[in-house]
Parts: sequence; C-alpha cells; structure tokens
Amino acid sequence: MAYDGSVLRSVIYDLKDKLVNAKIDKIYQVNDFDIVINFRNLGQRYKLFISAANNNPRMYLSDYNYSNPQNPPAFCMLLRKHLEGFKVENVEQYKMDRIFRIDINSRNELGDELKKSLFVEIMGKHSNIILVESDSLSIIDSIKRVNSSMSRVRQILPRLKYEIEPISTAENPLVEDAFINNIDIFNPNKAIKNNIIKSFTGISALMASEILYRARVDESKATNSLTKEEFDSINNSFNEIMRVLSRNEYSPILIYKNNNLSDFFSINLEYIREEDKKSFDNISQMLEFYYSESKNNQLILDKSQNIKRIIKKNIDKENKKLAKQSDELNSSLDRDKYKVYADLISANAYKIKAGDESVLVENFYDNMNELEIDLDKKLSPHENANKYYKKFSKLKHAEKVLKIEIPKTKSKINYLENLMLNLELSDSEDDIDEIKDELHETGYLKRYKKHKNKKNKLKILKYETENGDKIYCGKNNKQNEHITFKLANREDLWFHVKDAPGSHVILTNDNFDFSEDSIKKAAYVAAMNSSVSTSNNISVDYCRKKYVKRHPAKMPGLVVYTDYDTINIKKDDINLNDLKKI
Repeated sequence: MAYDGSVLRSVIYDLKDKLVNAKIDKIYQVNDFDIVINFRNLGQRYKLFISAANNNPRMYLSDYNYSNPQNPPAFCMLLRKHLEGFKVENVEQYKMDRIFRIDINSRNELGDELKKSLFVEIMGKHSNIILVESDSLSIIDSIKRVNSSMSRVRQILPRLKYEIEPISTAENPLVEDAFINNIDIFNPNKAIKNNIIKSFTGISALMASEILYRARVDESKATNSLTKEEFDSINNSFNEIMRVLSRNEYSPILIYKNNNLSDFFSINLEYIREEDKKSFDNISQMLEFYYSESKNNQLILDKSQNIKRIIKKNIDKENKKLAKQSDELNSSLDRDKYKVYADLISANAYKIKAGDESVLVENFYDNMNELEIDLDKKLSPHENANKYYKKFSKLKHAEKVLKIEIPKTKSKINYLENLMLNLELSDSEDDIDEIKDELHETGYLKRYKKHKNKKNKLKILKYETENGDKIYCGKNNKQNEHITFKLANREDLWFHVKDAPGSHVILTNDNFDFSEDSIKKAAYVAAMNSSVSTSNNISVDYCRKKYVKRHPAKMPGLVVYTDYDTINIKKDDINLNDLKKI
C-alpha cells in the first residue's frame, strides 16, 4: 500500500486548516495501537484517527464512531493528562518522510505553559506514536516502547531524547534539483526505480513508477545503462511531480486491479488506466473508504480460509480419484488379452504339469505365433483359465461402471472449482454464509449449524448499459441458479466463460433485442468474474436462456447449454465507464 510521504503530506495539508488553533476535546485508545483524538475548532468537530499497527499504520480525519473502552490503557491516560483541553499550535511533516508532528500548548500542574509534541511515525512494523517535551525533545512515553534488544539503531523509552535522523537518512525530494544533485549516490548496478525509492524520503513504488512512466524510461533498466537524454527526461518528470506536491495540488485516487480494490495514491497516476481509478475530492475520505473496505475484505478472507481448505482438500481427493479411475479404465480397455490367455490355457491344458509357473503355446488368434502365459503353480489348468476369464469379466464390468463414474467425478471437480471461484468473488460475509450453507447441503461440510432464521436477500451484481439493458451476475451457485432459472426470461441472453469456472451472467431488456455493444459488455462481466479473468484474451459462450439446462449430475450451479455463439473478449477493448452499477 502506498501510504507514502506524499499521502501523509496531503493529509497534513487538510489538517492544517482544521486543526491549527483547535482544542483537543477527548482522546480514546481503541486497541493496542490505535488512538482517536477529538478536536473542536470554530464550532466544528474533527476526529483524527492514528494507527501504529504493524500491518496498516495510517492517519487521517475520520467520521467513524469508534468504541471507547471502559478501562483506558496507560498510554491513553498519559495523553489525556498532557493534551486534553489544550490547543494545537502547529502540524508539520519532517522532510517528505512519513513522520508527522503536532505541537500542543500544554500546561503543568502549577499552570506553567509547557509545549508538548506528538510524533507519529508511519513506518510499517516500526510505526509508533510518541509524546515528547517540545523544547528538549525528551520522550515522555510512546505507544510502543523500543529498548536496545529490540533495535540497535534507536531506542524509544521515557526520558531518552527523541531523534529523527537515525530513521530518516534519505534525501528530501522537495528540495530544488533534488534528483540531479543526488545522482552520484545511486547504486549504478541497481534498477533506476530502486535507486529513486531508496535515495529519497517518502517516495513509494507507485510514485517511482509514475516518474519513470512520464519520462518514458523502463523502470527495470540499470542505472549505469541510462543515457544523458534519459537522465534529463527523468529529472524533468521528477521535478514536475514535486512541483505538484509543493503546490499542494492533490487529486486522491483509489486503484483497482481486476475490479478489486488494490491501492491508493495522493495524485493522479497517468500509468494507471482510467477505468482502474476512482477519484476523491478529499484524501481522508478516500483513506477511510479504502481501509474500511480492506478491513471488510480481510474479515471475509479470514472467514473463508477454513472453507477454502475444505474445498481444496476435496478437489485434491477427487483429482486423485479421477487419476485412479482413468488408470483403471485404461487397464479395462486392454482386457481382451485375458480372454485369449484363458482360451489358450484351456486348449493346451494337456501340456501343463502340476507346479508349472508358465506355459508356451501357439496363439491361434495371432497366426500361431508362440506366446508364453504366466500361471499360478498352485492352481490346475482349469482353475488358471477360470482366473483369467474372471479377470476379463471384471474389467468388462469395470469399463461400464467407470464410464458412468468418471463423468460424475469430473462434475464434482468442476463444481468444487466453481466453489473456489465463488469464494474469491465473495465481497460480504453473507456471500460466505451462502457458500457454507451450500457445502453443508451437499455434504462437504459436516459440522455446521445453519442459520435457519437468516433470510438475506441475494446480493447479485447488477449493471445497466447506456441504452438501458440490464446485466445480472451471480457471485456463487445460489445466485447463479437464481438468475438463470428464476430471474431470466427464456429469450434473455445467458453468458459463461468458455471451458473454465465462472459466474452465470444474464443480459435482459423488454424486447429481447440486444445490441452488439451490450453483448460485449455482458461478455466482459462474465470474463471478469471467472477463473481466467487475468488473461487478456478470454472466450465467452452465450446463448438464449431457453437453451440452458441443469447438468445431469445435479450439482448446484452446473449446467449444459446448446445453440451458442462464442465471443472473444480483450480487456483493453472494453470501456465500462458507461456501465452503471445498480
């Protein structure tokens, strides 16, 4: 995630107008590493959320109502003692690094004015929230105490001096001619992108990619292979972006990958496709939306892990079963030789003596060529012949059974692979519960208490095209069955990715006459909600819904269809800006 120096800078730009001269009203510590500070300023209330969590450290203004623990932690009590009721004097960023400082005019027990500073360091597992005396920079305390056994670089403990320099050694990119003046510190053997990230504070991989994209330079190119023209081009694009940041001209965006929320940034990134971006007017609103969605996605991921293990275990089991069945079928197809052995043993019984382990005979099925047949020395010639007759009969019966069972096994694998895709497409806990219900109903999930009273409306994906056609897409088998066999009309168009797990998609309108553009967009939705969504060229089958029937295996979501056409979808050829989600 790109919570880099530019994102923090844009947050601070928003904070300056709202928090300078604001009074700190109340402080909460939501959990071990998250605190919330409420401010009042000119009749307005603001809520600053700060997290020093290892996985998602962040800071932004929030509208969310956080819970206030009945027993506040010690660090929260310390912050209340030193900061509550006092005014904010200034907020600022160090260089363009992920270090934020808020200065507060505080007072001691005698009423003497004392200035305190709260430092927020947004640096992955090293993130911290630290309260210090402003003048001496003496540490009062921190949300994470760091001793010498935890870090050789810098300790964060009460009464030690707070120092920034040990953790912010790179150059400030906002300084004039920062790129050109620091070329000599680049590692010549490293890619130019890596050098930009390492040499300057607050530049993430996203920003470095944007700089090089605008410069038209391959980001993986070794620094020592760059020409003077390429260096000049990089310098120009570097300065161009830094001027945007210096002027505080932010244009926050969310970034999507394969229709899934992927990242965010503080300014528009030209190298990201327009259809993969969503713009926001306010950086804090964007960040709250992103982390809220990410938290929901993480909850869904956590909830789906056990189900995913169950499905994968059964897929592996069915694949092993299919391999065994295929081997047995191949063996059964070679069964005629055992009937030949039995016939030849019966015809040459007079040649076989007690205790013989084989017999050499003339094969009258093969121009009287000699053939050696293995025998069980404990059995008589008649018993040896019967043994081969029985093996022939058993394999003949096995072929009939296997030709029925192998398609069943393949259908189960197809069904389970569809379930795995359903999990990936799930975007709510209700979607996960629908899959769990289905697993229980089909016998794959034994220990499960179904919520009998839970009546959730199916959350089917719905879109509307520019001309008013509607597109429905199922995210799991229950939704697929609903839109295909209950919602769709006989003359509606039904779509499914070719020869791969995927969602059912229905295209409908009042007169059942569909434009080529609507067909392409519906096919695109089917392609993007499939197991091959990352490919650039995807084949999608479509037909009238009346030609879609339930699969003979009677597994949820599995169908057979006829009278279909196939369309090839290239992601770059489709523009979904005019496809409205409803």
